[in-house]
Amino acid sequence: MRYWFFVLSIVYTYSLGAKETLRIGVQLEGQKHVEQFIAGREISSIDDYSGEFAYRDVVEQVLLLQALHFGGFRGNIELVQADHYKRRLRLLEQGLLDLSVTGVWLSDALPIKDNLYISRPLLRDGEAEAGFYVHQNNTRARQVNDKFGLQRLNAISNKNWQIDWRIMSAIGFAHLDSVSQFTQMTDMIMKGRSDVMLATFYNTDDLSFSQDNETFVPIHGLKVKLPGSRHFVVSKAAGNSEIFAYVQRGLKELRSRGLINKAYRQSGYINEKVNHWMVIR
Repeated sequence: MRYWFFVLSIVYTYSLGAKETLRIGVQLEGQKHVEQFIAGREISSIDDYSGEFAYRDVVEQVLLLQALHFGGFRGNIELVQADHYKRRLRLLEQGLLDLSVTGVWLSDALPIKDNLYISRPLLRDGEAEAGFYVHQNNTRARQVNDKFGLQRLNAISNKNWQIDWRIMSAIGFAHLDSVSQFTQMTDMIMKGRSDVMLATFYNTDDLSFSQDNETFVPIHGLKVKLPGSRHFVVSKAAGNSEIFAYVQRGLKELRSRGLINKAYRQSGYINEKVNHWMVIR
């Protein structure tokens, strides 16, 4: 299997195909991390999802490509720039994309289910957790140890991420702003305009992540459960029932091999280090 990088898309080539080109919506900036994570490995051979670039979005993209492969798909794949989660859902609903490169929350898919095929679950209800991430130098925020302490902080989220926004709104922060991209959230925190953001856990020793040469860490001891399950969704455009069948068969095979759970655990998304942390409700 080979990768060719272009300005706005990647073509992932197989020998034969049920459909000439399968269009998958991606966040373009994240594709450099996908290339670094794959590091020349054959997609079908990957069974180690650890490493510096093992972010959730990256491993979900790899799982999707593996599901297509194990499900029997042998066509061309074009990764099309659609940077925003809500935009990808809209393009899927309109039939302008065939798949989203990452899973989507069931609660986001159900309102447009008449236009989507919804796969077997990637993450089952109750498996997903997230932490309250702050800048490593924000000692005041890092000292918070309960919900009342969180409520004295200023928070940043994205109102289009409905589950995140509902959780952050319910906590009752002193102030809650919305921006459209993850990098805008980290920028707001770096500039001191916000204290805290909700983010999934990472596979680093201290659960931290870096963005623009700055380090962000979770408030130790506090986490939330993200309600609902995550699924791959396929547009119900003409001819895509066969694509959906490939995805379903591939996910069944990945689940039987234990690779889905392994991917989420090795990427840090399902993280044993936070098993005993307090769940903020």
